[in-house]
Amino acid sequence: MMSPANSPPANSPPANSPPSRLDRYEIRSSRNLVSANQQSDGRATSPWIICIAIILLLGLLYVASSLWIPLAIALIAYLTLRPVVAKLCHLGLGQTPAAAVIIIGLFSIIAVIATVLYSPLQTWLAEAPESVLRLRQKVTQVAEPLTTVDRAGDQLDRATAPVSGLPARNMTVAVEKPSLINPSYLINQTGHLLAFIGAIGVLTFFMLCGGDDVLNRVLTVMPDEKKRSEVLAAIGDIQDNVGRYLGQITMINIGLGVAITIVMWLVGMPTPYLWGVMATLLNFVPYIGPIGGTLIVFVAAGSVFDSFWRALMIAAAFWLTTAVEGQFVTPTILGKTLKVGSLVVLVAVAFWGFMWGLPGILLSVPLLIVMREVCSCFDATYPLAVVLGEDPCRPGQECEPVKEDEPIAKAV
Repeated sequence: MMSPANSPPANSPPANSPPSRLDRYEIRSSRNLVSANQQSDGRATSPWIICIAIILLLGLLYVASSLWIPLAIALIAYLTLRPVVAKLCHLGLGQTPAAAVIIIGLFSIIAVIATVLYSPLQTWLAEAPESVLRLRQKVTQVAEPLTTVDRAGDQLDRATAPVSGLPARNMTVAVEKPSLINPSYLINQTGHLLAFIGAIGVLTFFMLCGGDDVLNRVLTVMPDEKKRSEVLAAIGDIQDNVGRYLGQITMINIGLGVAITIVMWLVGMPTPYLWGVMATLLNFVPYIGPIGGTLIVFVAAGSVFDSFWRALMIAAAFWLTTAVEGQFVTPTILGKTLKVGSLVVLVAVAFWGFMWGLPGILLSVPLLIVMREVCSCFDATYPLAVVLGEDPCRPGQECEPVKEDEPIAKAV
């Protein structure tokens, strides 16, 4: 906790509770006005030093990804769940019991979902090689009138015919049954996944229990109350935006999963709840997730139904449902929260996917929001925050940003 000398007055909020949104705008406005009136002392950091520092930081994030990924997930979970812990504390629970209740509840939900999906998922994975083979045969039958398979076969026969004067050799062709997943590899990966989830749960629990104390200690070493207010304003913005995004996108994805379950049940797809859960999880990956889910449903439907066109219509129904959600529902709900263009989101997905793989893809949008809020705290990086979705007009300043319905430049 903070020392008495640095503690705020009795009528002020506690140090570990961020100021309200109006107070944050006032803090940023006063900071920007003071910064605008200050004169530069002529000293500037060399651009080469900044570039080298960025390259070293990216290299550290890439090389030590096994360390940073659990920390990043736990930190985002802490920012998202911290308000829930505060509400439970207001009801009379201590901070540690409240954090334990939340972590146990989340793990219980994950365990129930995994138990329900284990049997149908195992069946689909076991039949996956045969499913792909049957679908390939159906695609070949559909495309047969449009190809020159017969002529290619004749040319292949002539090319492989024995040369005159040389004895023909008997050739034996063995077709090995395809296998999608090695059982030993699956067991090892399952163990790694459980250890990974357990590490995230432990880190999140301790952050929820002791994160406020660490924040108080950081605020204690701040030089003045102004710096403390700025740090609390930045943390409050990050917590509000990340928590609001994750909460809203989770509700949207759950609704999409229910809709997909109903659609798959109507078209006669086996285990419709499996595809609903898959759609819920894949929809956390912007743009790429729905496309991947459509391909998976197409392969699965092609292995169940004899008609190629029926499998195609089932995949089209899946894609159409996700398209309605992506084009109408999500922009309406997340339009003011995300405030980031689709191009920026795709670049973030590609970048964090390259850096951290699948966890980076899942974390790309939350990390994008965190980066935007951090960049908006400093004058030098505020233009980057505007590119990432921050308001072009700072609080307390007058400007005329380019409107979305107006061209940036007119032809001469």
